[in-house]
Amino acid sequence: MAFRTEPLFAYRFKNRLNPQSKKSEIQAFLDDLLAAEDDDFLMQRHHVQSGAYPDFRKVDAGFLAYKTSRHHELLDTFLSSGLDIHVIGIVRHPCGAINSWIHSQKEFHKKGCVVAQDWKSGACRKDGVGEYWGFEDWVSTTHHFLDLESRYSEFSLVKYSDLVRQPTEISKAIFDKAGLSWCEQTEEFLCNSQREHNADPYAVFKDRSVNDRWMSELQPDLIDEILKRVRSEGLDRFLE
Repeated sequence: MAFRTEPLFAYRFKNRLNPQSKKSEIQAFLDDLLAAEDDDFLMQRHHVQSGAYPDFRKVDAGFLAYKTSRHHELLDTFLSSGLDIHVIGIVRHPCGAINSWIHSQKEFHKKGCVVAQDWKSGACRKDGVGEYWGFEDWVSTTHHFLDLESRYSEFSLVKYSDLVRQPTEISKAIFDKAGLSWCEQTEEFLCNSQREHNADPYAVFKDRSVNDRWMSELQPDLIDEILKRVRSEGLDRFLE
């Protein structure tokens, strides 16, 4: 499998697609993305070299996967295109999501964000099309994911907490639904991913403390407000 990161944020493909994009345009984008092995950002070579990402042994790619936290407005366009596309939407506990963001030097503090005025709207971080930040976007995006799950069998909704607690079991279920073969290299990575904790905020090697860290780090008043709102929205399942 070929893997790429944030392609519609990368310079080469910046905002190339929109909700009105046609099937042929999406296919051309995916073909070009697969061929973009010379792009260090898409390939995340700096994270591989630093050890934040694993260095997988590769054979000829039969599938293309990319990771993004942007452009959720395109998911319906992808899923209704008729192409062989499977989307995995991962939802984190809202307190965990907000806590992670407001403690990020690069994505929060260096953007001039202030907790009291920005944690809810995320306005300080929205500097382009397809940006989703702040608690209000967590609420709207989670509702969006639930809607997609109800309409498309090719959409898999996964709770971040389940992945942390049962990484192998949940990942195997995702692979099976998406028609991907399971291999020893994948299982080895999942086992190793929680045996060590890499402090790099972008690292994929984290111990299980990431799941509940918000309980001791997030302000109690924010926790109370978040939990109350989430329950009023009928999104209790994401508090487990």
